Order: sequence, then structure tokens, then C-alpha cells
Amino acid sequence: MKLEALDFEDLDRFRIRLFILGGVVILIFSLLASRLWYLQISQGELYSEFSQGNRIRLISEPALRGIIYDRNGVILAENRPAYQLQLIREDTPDLENTLNKVSQALKIPYSFLQEKIEANKDLAQFKPIILEDDLNYQKAMFLETYQDDFPGVSIVIRPRRFYPHKNLASHFIGYVGIVQEEWTELPEEKRSSSQIVGHSGVELLLNDHMIGLDGGRQAEVDHMGRELTILGDPVPSVPGKNIYLNLDVRLQKVADEAMTGESGAVIIMNPKTGEILGLASYPDFDPNLFSGGIDQGNWNILLENPEHPLENKSIQGLYAPGSIFKVVTSYSGLEQSVISPEDEYFCNGEFYVKGRTDPYKCWKEGGHGRVNLLKAIKGSCNVYYYNVGMGLGVDQMHKYARMFGLGKITGIGLLNEKEGIIPSSKWKKREYNEPWYEGENPTMAIGQGFIIVTPLQVLNMINILANDGIWVPPKLFFKQKGPQPQRIKLKQEYLELIRKGMVAVVNEIGGTARKVQFEEFTVAGKTATSQVVSHKTLETLDNATKEKRELQNHAWFVAFGPVEDPEISVLALVEHGGGGSKAAAPVVRKILSYYIDNIYNPVSGGANQAGLDSSNKIKFSDKLQMAFN
Repeated sequence: MKLEALDFEDLDRFRIRLFILGGVVILIFSLLASRLWYLQISQGELYSEFSQGNRIRLISEPALRGIIYDRNGVILAENRPAYQLQLIREDTPDLENTLNKVSQALKIPYSFLQEKIEANKDLAQFKPIILEDDLNYQKAMFLETYQDDFPGVSIVIRPRRFYPHKNLASHFIGYVGIVQEEWTELPEEKRSSSQIVGHSGVELLLNDHMIGLDGGRQAEVDHMGRELTILGDPVPSVPGKNIYLNLDVRLQKVADEAMTGESGAVIIMNPKTGEILGLASYPDFDPNLFSGGIDQGNWNILLENPEHPLENKSIQGLYAPGSIFKVVTSYSGLEQSVISPEDEYFCNGEFYVKGRTDPYKCWKEGGHGRVNLLKAIKGSCNVYYYNVGMGLGVDQMHKYARMFGLGKITGIGLLNEKEGIIPSSKWKKREYNEPWYEGENPTMAIGQGFIIVTPLQVLNMINILANDGIWVPPKLFFKQKGPQPQRIKLKQEYLELIRKGMVAVVNEIGGTARKVQFEEFTVAGKTATSQVVSHKTLETLDNATKEKRELQNHAWFVAFGPVEDPEISVLALVEHGGGGSKAAAPVVRKILSYYIDNIYNPVSGGANQAGLDSSNKIKFSDKLQMAFN
């Protein structure tokens, strides 16, 4: 009996438990039913719109731009990932609210975001508007984490051009900018490639070479623009081609250090091959500023700088060559028999021209005494060359200057290379409707007056001299094929005399550049001063005004070596530096010193570190001569 009672008690407890469980089940189903009612009835219209908002969208995959290397494989321009903040208005139901959230969360001024939207108001609603081109990592990750709070806003990783050496060779390498839709010069299939295009330097010159082909994929996205499903097979992007320059970063860095705080230009070449080992203009700029579109503030700073940092002074700057032009005057005088190597003129510091009251002066007060050609080159005697210029006349000097490549485009390929001016009697008549006066010949003979040239033209002239009259076109790219060397109709015996004079400039007592002398590496060089203000004008100014930097002369120095078989030539132009021996020669010395200690290797019997062949015993200029025989 007791057992039966216990069984009934257990049964009652079981019934209670079952009742509770049933209540829980009913409650759960009631909650589910209410949620279904909320989703399907109460919010059914909204979620129906969301489902309809799922759409097909083409998502591009930008092609990587080709990498730029120096001759030794050092990266000069590459691509790094950038976090791009994009907004698609079609996916943004409340634009104002979303912009406010972005502004507050990412600390971006609301007015800045509004300007971006306004600037792209004509853009199709489904196309992305770039709000920030290079968002930092922390902000990008924050938005990725809370993306649901920012409908229509997304983080897209895009390649961004990056220059690891910043300002180094910025005019040579160039910079890129954002592609504009109106840029019809690009092939249509490449117009949006990586969203960037070259604007200057090598980046512009070989833009089509370095631009790749964009890829992409077709995907279904939800109402917030998030990818749901990839449809079909993605089309991979094709990267652009890499390029190698003849530039040697090591030499370029030495040049930059030597020109610290100065304005002007430095060019380093191999006269044998025409290879541009270094090319710089100062002040320079950081091309990274342009990669995502330069802001107005930085743009104004560059434009308003009186030193013109965007100008490539090595090929665009125009200056009087000063005493370096005496190379042309010397050759012209010898060729036209106006002088012989032994002929002497007496220099007392002054030179008078009939009909002119004031004398032309030599830079050395009191003069050089009796000088022949070699002494005139060594001491850069102006009076000697005044006499030669009077004997030649402007048209003869014009003729031989053109033969040495002055007043001509070198064909280097960089944008906006200038021709300069080599005056002639016809030129003056055409430009000024005046005859050429005999009294203008002396200034022409020493590279002053109307004559203006680029630094590259000057080094090109010196390379012709170093190569026994053979012009080798300048080459930007490693192992570049291009125009063949040309033999200029110049007499080698006269060129040899001029080279001896330039050796004396560096290596003999009385030379104007003795500080550039090296043991076991014979350097030939020439100093020059380019007048900014005439002596007559200076005499009218007070001492304080005369000392102003903008009134100081430009300083030149050009050199090549080793003289017996040249493989490096260097030019330095220091704007407002004063004398060439004081300001420009030390720059060249630092470059040559590094080259001799770290690259030049005549003993090894093999290729040196710069990739220049030192193994051949036959002089390179002789090889070139043989090619024409």
C-alpha cells in the first residue's frame, strides 16, 4: 500500500514538471511568432527594400605600377598599401547623418567631407567618392570593426606610390598624380589604372610602360555595399613593367650632401657611354606629397618658393656659361688660325675696345702678365680671350658653340628641356632689329652677354672634349639602346691642347681649382663665374646692396677623369655662390672623392661597382674612332 502511494506522488510531480515545460515551450514559440510578426508585418516593407537593395556591382582591382630601380637594384619608386576611405551615395540612406558620424569618429572636419561630396556631385550615385586617400591604420581598423554604423562607407586597400628616398633625384624620377577623366592621352583601358599617372620626370616619360591593366570582379553586394557573393571568375590585374635607371644612388646622395642649403644643379655622367649617373636640381621636393593628390597648402609653398623647387634646373635652367665657354673660344681661335698655342697676349687686367670708354676687366686685378693658350686656360685669363674674341667675331664663335652642342636640345627625353641661346649677328637682328657690335665680342668670348645655356648642355660639351670629339647622347636607362655616337668634325690635336690646359687648372700651381687634385687619378676641370649683374651696375650700388645674395654671381665647375681614359664627368652649378673655385669646385671634389674611393677600380681587371667596364686596355675614345673608320 505504501508503495502505491509513493507512485502517485511521483506521478503528480511529473505532471507538474510537464506543465512547466509546456509553458516554457509555449512562451518560446510565442516569442518566435511575435518576432516573425515584427519582421514580416511590422518591418516587412523595410526589409523588403533591403533585400531589393542587394545588387550586382563591378569591383575593380587596380594594377600595380611598375617599380623604378637605380643601376644597382636600389628601389627608387614603389607601391605601398593605402587605406582609402570611400563613400557610395547609393548605399547611404542618410548622407548627412553618416558624414557626421564619420567626422566625429575619425576626427575629420565635417566641412572637408562636404567639400568632397560637392566636388563629386556629378558622379554617378553608384560610383565611390574618395573621402580620404590615405587613412592611417588605426582609423581604418576602427571603421572596419564598426562598419554597420556607417552605411555606404567602406575601407578599400589601394596601391599608393611611395618614394623611399624622398627628395633624392626628385626631378629625375618625377612624381605621379591622380588620373583625371578628361586625360584622353591615356588609352581608355588604362585611364583608371591604379588611379595614378606620371606627371613629371621618368614617371611621365615612361608612364605607358609602368602602367598596368586593371582587373576586377563581379559581386553581389547588400544594401550597405558589403560584398555577399563573387559572381563568375575574377579578372586578375596585370602589373606595369619595372624600369632601371643609370642613376647611382650612392653618387646622388653624395651630391645632395655636398649641395646642402644651396640652389642650383648637379649632373654626373659617364662620358664614354652617356649614362646619367646622377642628376639633381636644388632645391628639390618630396614626390610623396603628390601621390594621393597634393593639398593646396603644400602646393602653394612649392609655387611661391622664389628658388623654384619644381623647376629642373639641370635641363630647364638657363645661365651664362662664363669661363667654361673659353673651351669653345679656344678651339675656335685655333681652328680659324686666330691664335696658335705659342701666341701670347699681355694681360694688365684691362682691355679697351675702340669707341668704348670703360675697359673690359680681367678677374685678376693687375692681370696675368704674358700668357699663351695653356696659361690662359689654367689661369682663366679674360684679357687673353677678349683678344681672341675680337679676332673671331660672333658668327665664328656661334658656329663652333653649336658644334659643341650648345644652344641645342640634347635629347635626354625629360619634359621641357630648354634650348638656350647662342647669339649670332642674324639672331640679334631678328630679336632686337639691331646689328651686332664689335664691342660685344669680348663678352661673348668669355661666356657672358646674350649667351645662355643649360647645365646639361655644358656637361655635354665637356664630354665631347673628353671623348676626342665624339658625342655620345645622354642615356637615362640602364642598358638603354638609343641614338648612336656621332663624330663631330673637330681636330683632335686642338682638343688635346685644351684638355692639357684643363689638367693644369687642377694640377698645376696657378690653376683655379687646385683643391680638386687627386693622386693617381688625373682630373681635368674648368671653373667659371656667371654674371648676374654687370660690373657697371654694381658700381652704382651701395655696399649693403652689393652683398645681397640675389646679386651674387652663379658659380660653375666642371671636371672629368681620369684624363687618359675618362669614365666620369661631373658638373656643379651653385646659384649665387660667387666664384666657381670657392662654391662649385668643392661640390665636385666630394663627388669625385667618393667615386675614386668606392667605385673606381682600375686594378681589378673586371667591372667595377658602378657597372662600368674598366677591364679594357684600349681607350674608349679610340674605340669610338675606330667605329667610324
